[in-house]
Amino acid sequence: METILLVGVWLFAVTHLDTLLVVGAFCADNDYRLREVFVGHYVSFCIGLAVAIAGAVLAAELFQEWTFLLGVVPLSLGLWGLLSQPPETTIEESPVVPNSLGRIVVVTVAGLGLSGENIAVFVPFFVTLSPAELALIIVVYLIGGGVVFLAAFVIVSRVATDGIPDWLDRWLVPTVLVLVGGYVVVAGWIIV
Repeated sequence: METILLVGVWLFAVTHLDTLLVVGAFCADNDYRLREVFVGHYVSFCIGLAVAIAGAVLAAELFQEWTFLLGVVPLSLGLWGLLSQPPETTIEESPVVPNSLGRIVVVTVAGLGLSGENIAVFVPFFVTLSPAELALIIVVYLIGGGVVFLAAFVIVSRVATDGIPDWLDRWLVPTVLVLVGGYVVVAGWIIV
C-alpha cells in the first residue's frame, strides 16, 4: 500500500506542475478574488478526477488484458511536448470578466483544459488499483488539490515579479509524461 501511495503522490505532483502555474497566475491577477480561484480550481479538479475514475472503470471492464496500452497516451503526449516546443510567447492583456460567477467559470475552464494529460496518466494508474487503494488515492488527491492551490498562492505571494522557470512547462512535464507512459506500457507488457 505504501508503494501505491508513493507512486500516486509522485504522479499527482508531476502532473500538476502546469496546474500550479495556472492557478498561480490567477492568484496573481488582481481581477480575481482568491475564493473565485479556489472554487474554479476545485470544480475543474474534481471533474477531471471523476473523468479519470470513470475512464479507469470503463477501461478495466472493456480492455482487462490490454489496459497497459493506455500508457501510450501519456507517452505520446510527452513525446509531442518534447518534440514540438512552441516558440516563446508574450502574454497579452485579457479583458476583465465582469462578475464573480464568470471569473469562477474562467478558472474552471482553464483547469479543465489542463486535465487532459492528467486523465491520460491517471486512467492507466487507477486501472491497476484495488477499490481500497483507489479510495485512498482519491482522498489523497482531493487533499492534493487544496495543496496545489495553497502552494500557488504562497509562490505568488513570495515571487510575484520573478515568475516561474519556463523549463518546468517546456521540458519537465513532457519528460515525465514520457517516463510514466513508458513505465505503464513496459510494466503492463511484462505482466501480460
